[in-house]
Amino acid sequence: MPVSIVGVGKCLPGEDLPGRVVTNEEIIEILLAHQAIKPGTDKPWTAEELTPQRIEYLVGIKERRWAADDQNTSDLALLAAEAALRDAHIGWEDIGVLVIGSSSPESFYPSTACIVLNKVSERKTASGEWTDKEAKEKLRIQATDVLAACASNIYAVDLVRNALLGNDTQYEYGLAIGAEILSRMLDFSDTNADLWGDGAGAVVLQRTDNKSGIICTSLGSDRCDSELAYSKGFGTSAHYANTSPNISIRGHDVQKFVLRIISELIPKTIEQANNSQGRSKKIRLEDISLFICHQANSRIFDFPAKKLKIPVEKFYVNVDRRGNTSSASIFIALREALDEGRIQKGDLIMFLSFGGGLTWGSMLVEW
Repeated sequence: MPVSIVGVGKCLPGEDLPGRVVTNEEIIEILLAHQAIKPGTDKPWTAEELTPQRIEYLVGIKERRWAADDQNTSDLALLAAEAALRDAHIGWEDIGVLVIGSSSPESFYPSTACIVLNKVSERKTASGEWTDKEAKEKLRIQATDVLAACASNIYAVDLVRNALLGNDTQYEYGLAIGAEILSRMLDFSDTNADLWGDGAGAVVLQRTDNKSGIICTSLGSDRCDSELAYSKGFGTSAHYANTSPNISIRGHDVQKFVLRIISELIPKTIEQANNSQGRSKKIRLEDISLFICHQANSRIFDFPAKKLKIPVEKFYVNVDRRGNTSSASIFIALREALDEGRIQKGDLIMFLSFGGGLTWGSMLVEW
């Protein structure tokens, strides 16, 4: 019995709730004001060196979205979730499990997932749609967060999928969300601050008798240097005391990992799908209609496309206008690919994600 994606939603600051679009011109002003250091040197950038064109050339980003000061991760998650529920034509009362993936959770505890459910309850009771008793009964569901950095989205989907397929599961629908407010984790003396954007995306999953749906997922982590990408100044580590927050990333080393893992995961995922039970027709690489990868930067797609002889146009790209939104990126990209008509019923879509840890995940879906 497969699990299908039946609803997709997104939330972007400055579009779906208060926030702003931060252009390369604006981020450069911020970086120069904080005397951001050129990578590999101990010298700050000059205005002549750091230009909008240089940022676009290096990472392929033209703009990113940042949330307003009074918005929180749960606010973005809630709006993305409700958009996905509308797309699936169901309500919160139909959801049996909620998992939120985030690199910027609202708090250690309660989980962002529980905060979202509290906000749903408050809105439903305030509007008179539900009584307080009904809210408590309808939203008494399994809810948790997962943190696998930028791969949290695939991890969240897999957790919801497995919950729906449990032998004792009574519910039909689950909800996976990726939500981030990364703009509050930045040190603007670090040039890599130009990478990050805020946003949220969500997918509704349904246990179904249809043949289409999620064919397979693959999750894992590589025994690499954990400090290639990490949240500096967050957590309980003793050496973070009195340390300014930042998303610390050794971009060149991470890019080498990403180029390798994408090229490995694509054929591995196809092989896994072909070894799964009940498949009568073998899937070939050329059968994949679209690859939706974590949007780290636009440069990472050229190498695997060339190595595996995949038309680069099959890799969906929206990082140029969204920035790196970590665990939200794949869900936002999926919603936008659907809106652009890039996905049709029956298409094979592969999702690929990777993040600090170093973590990775892939998922093959028959739409």
